[in-house]
Amino acid sequence: MTHKRIRGCLGIVLVTATYGTCALQQATLPAYSPVAIQSGIIRSWGDDAMRSTMTAWERVFRSYHPEITFQDTLLGTATSMAGIITSTSDLSLMGRPVTVNEVIGFEWVFRVKPLGIQVMNGSLLAEGKTPALAVFVSRSNPLHQLSMSQLAIILGCPANPKEPVTWAIAGAEGIWRNKRIHAFVYDNQTGTGAFLQQAIQGTKDCWNWEIVREFKDKTRHDGSAYPAAQQIVDALKHDLEGLAISTLSYTDPEIKALPLAGPGPAVPLTRETVTSSKYPLARGVYIYINRGKDKPVDPKVKEFLRFILSREGQVLVQNQGDFLPLNPTTAQEQQNKLE
Repeated sequence: MTHKRIRGCLGIVLVTATYGTCALQQATLPAYSPVAIQSGIIRSWGDDAMRSTMTAWERVFRSYHPEITFQDTLLGTATSMAGIITSTSDLSLMGRPVTVNEVIGFEWVFRVKPLGIQVMNGSLLAEGKTPALAVFVSRSNPLHQLSMSQLAIILGCPANPKEPVTWAIAGAEGIWRNKRIHAFVYDNQTGTGAFLQQAIQGTKDCWNWEIVREFKDKTRHDGSAYPAAQQIVDALKHDLEGLAISTLSYTDPEIKALPLAGPGPAVPLTRETVTSSKYPLARGVYIYINRGKDKPVDPKVKEFLRFILSREGQVLVQNQGDFLPLNPTTAQEQQNKLE
């Protein structure tokens, strides 16, 4: 793999040729400006998929603040909130937003919600690295795009359960107008499934179980892994009149990913639409902290998060290769939460 220096939105950075031009839009992220802090330990629990990026952040941060040491216990996102709820960690590293139940548990102890800081975007297609979700249909399907509101109508609990769910809902004409939809998605008890349901349905905890079939990771008879994402695409290939929500890792010649419209116009799933926050089913990666009501953030934690959200911190995200960096607007919004 070759490397080159490019001048882009981050200034001059070393990136691999694979990435092409800088993914952080046109505006410039502010450079990190260190603030003196007292010595101490920053403890982290959570997502093991963030380990390499976290290690890079810690290494460079300690070049500014050698008085800080780190203690990481990264056993998975599911363990993350337990750390700050029991006060055995300072940072909860999560490859998804907190669930309602996790917030309830935290509030029961501290009488305040956890403070979530988005520190990077999920990947474009790397499994296990919070990949963005694509909406797939058969290549013979006449649709060229789909909106989030149409997805909510298709997948959500129907007003009239006896009324068939057909492609007419999405504006299909001709023979496709009356074809019935079957939908293949992630199990809503998984982190990916919970994100999907919240992104499409908001606070409604409801799928149309007449048409929706859920999948979660499993093991084949020969002992090999059979990821949910692949199962979902395989199900669509056996029912080409259906709809599948999976990842670009399992793109197939028989199917196509539809551009999605959210509040704005429909956009395809690309590296640029993920980093620009334009793609509706792009996913964020978060660090949650315990910020007491009307209290400032722990100075050493605040300083580390300031570094992560700076130009230097986001360059490290980009150079790690799978997760994608924040755009300057989002990075500034997250910085503002720390004040």
